[in-house]
Order: sequence, then structure tokens, then C-alpha cells
Amino acid sequence: MARTNGTILEARLLSLRFGAIAALRDVSIQIGAGKIHALIGPNGAGKSSLLNCLSGFYVPWKGSVIFEGRDISALRPNLRAQAGIARTFQGIQTYPGMTARENILTGFHGRMTGGVFAALFRWPAAIRQEEAFTARAEEIIDFLELEEHRHTMVGEMPYGLRKRVDLGRALALEPKILVMDEPMAGMSPEEKAILARYILDIRDNFEIPVVLVEHDMEVVMDISDQVTVLEFGAVIADGTPAQVRADPRVIAAYLGSTQSADAAAVEVSA
Repeated sequence: MARTNGTILEARLLSLRFGAIAALRDVSIQIGAGKIHALIGPNGAGKSSLLNCLSGFYVPWKGSVIFEGRDISALRPNLRAQAGIARTFQGIQTYPGMTARENILTGFHGRMTGGVFAALFRWPAAIRQEEAFTARAEEIIDFLELEEHRHTMVGEMPYGLRKRVDLGRALALEPKILVMDEPMAGMSPEEKAILARYILDIRDNFEIPVVLVEHDMEVVMDISDQVTVLEFGAVIADGTPAQVRADPRVIAAYLGSTQSADAAAVEVSA
């Protein structure tokens, strides 16, 4: 289905409650095709809740999620993944007892056809599919510069490399959009710089839009095309990094009206 106005994923007036707590209040955002869209705001602002609604892990009380012009509000997370919405989480979701290559290959599971018997009896179609997935896994390994670690057990790898493997498994889904929740949490400055480069390459080389929640404002302002600011479950600003940096509502919400807009770019806490 054709995209509308270059929008690939959209939230329309999403509201979500946990008991008396309003996690989201009529939140609407549009994720543009080929864009990196960051969500920022203080702890408890609703950022992860919004990501969970977009990827199907939470069902909003009202509102809708539109993907490539189609309402997917009723789709379960696995069906959204099959449709092209890949998700990475704040914590590492890898299998420590498997190699980096094996972890990435697990990302192809939802795209396998033919069933258990085809694989067990090594039918030609199953062999061809296995070879195609293995070749694609090797391309992902090369892209993420994991060649020296392809046969290393993930549990033995340093944190930054494990996060790369986690990203590789998401890429194995051949996503149309990548949703990332605090991908740089716990990373050193060097590891953050490396991952930021990969995110830019995913957008530029693979033309995959990225929506991410990130705490590091320097990274957000450097790599994002669009920034949405949440506070108490509501959107208070949306625009380019420069527009958000200078928005009086953002400055007042995070720094007080006497602080400068330039300081907002550094001090806003996601």
C-alpha cells in the first residue's frame, strides 16, 4: 500500500492508562520514510509506552497505529514484526550460549517457509532457503564489522559487541522500520559513536527509517531528522533538532525560562 505523505508509521491520538496513571494522553506522531525520529523526555514521560504501542506489546485504550497506510492496531507483536516493524529493547535480548552468527540467524525464523519436515529431510527448497538466509546473515555480519566474532559465543563478548549482535538479529527481519528503545544505554562514548554510525548507515544505505528513544542528547541532536518531546504522557514539542532545541516549551519544561536554548540541546534529559 502506498505511503501517505512519506509517512511509514503513525500514531493517531493514542491514550494509555495503567490504573490511575495516564501513560499516554492523545499522542500523535508521524515517522517519515527514510528518517531518524527520536523520542525524548524525562523518566515516566511515556516514551517506552509509545514504542510498545507502536510495536504491539501494549494495546492503547484508544487511538490507532497506522503502518504504510493500514490500521494495524489489532495486530499482535509477531505479526507486526512479520509486516516489517523490527524492535530492539533496552536490555540485551541475545542468546548467550549461541555464537554471534547463530544469534543473527534466529532473526530469520519468522520468514522461514516449508515447515519442520522440509528442514528435517533436507528438501531442496529448504536447502535453498537456508543458504539464502546464511548468505544474508554474513552480509549483516560484514555490515556490523563482526567478522572476527562470528563464531564467538555471545555470552563471552563485551557489552558493545553484544548490542551489535542484537541489532544484527533485528536487521535479519528485513525490516521496513526499526524501533529502538535506548540502544546506547550502558555504552561507553566510543561504543555510542560506533552505534550511531551504524544507525546512520541503516538509514542512508538501507533506507530503513529508525524511531528511537535515547538519553544522550548529543547523539540525538547529531543524528536525528525529527525529534518529538514527551512530558507526562503528552507531546509538548515536535520538529527538527534545531526547532526543538529552541522551543520555549522544551526550555521551560526542562531548564526553566531563564536558561538558554543552546543549553537545552545539551541538558534535556530523555
